[in-house]
Amino acid sequence: MIITQPKELIGAFVNVQQGYSAETPWGNFNALGLVVADRLVAGVIYNGYEAANVNMHIGAIEGSHWLTPSFLFAAFDYPFNELNKRRASAYIKAKNKRAIQFARNLGFKYEGTLKNFYKDDDQLVYGMLREHCRFLEIRKAA
Repeated sequence: MIITQPKELIGAFVNVQQGYSAETPWGNFNALGLVVADRLVAGVIYNGYEAANVNMHIGAIEGSHWLTPSFLFAAFDYPFNELNKRRASAYIKAKNKRAIQFARNLGFKYEGTLKNFYKDDDQLVYGMLREHCRFLEIRKAA
């Protein structure tokens, strides 16, 4: 089941999955979660709303089989169709090779590096344009 509330719970879940404190603030945000067998197994946080862009932060329990067509469609339908944004951005620590590969597999493209962004690491910027999002085709195929 896909949920959008309670967004604070989804936000805390994504924080923990990304290795941060559950209380780390997201600012102005919205959330999408996937519940399987009464357990939250995946979440997406949307924040940093700009005229043409929104930031996406994804967290999931490893091995929970959350990458379903309906969840992927919902995750990208919100920024591109509901918000009518032209792009979505993902910011990833340079040392986080798994997250980098995951973002690439979703279709995000490397756009740049913010040197010394963290105390011990750089931050990589990845982006996806609406016209390159293959998950929006899921609904058309159904």
